[in-house]
Amino acid sequence: MEKQKTPRLMSNLIWREVDENTVVVSPQSGDMRVLNGVGSVIWRLLAEEQSLEAIAAHITAHYAVSPEQAGADLRAFITDLDARHLLEWPTA
Repeated sequence: MEKQKTPRLMSNLIWREVDENTVVVSPQSGDMRVLNGVGSVIWRLLAEEQSLEAIAAHITAHYAVSPEQAGADLRAFITDLDARHLLEWPTA
């Protein structure tokens, strides 16, 4: 995965881990999103402010996917979260 800015979770979100899933609520919009097991792992790593490169490496190491597939899947997931206004991108 190419190096790029690392997104952060929007600070106004409420989220809780429930079993293997993560429930994310945006108080501003009232929207709710439920993340599956892999999505929850990515969410947790984003909460720890891990780089996208480190997250892709984690996915490759813990799931039966190639680095290319992990990168592509991560980019798609990040794009979805961004479209739902769940991420912010630091300027520095």
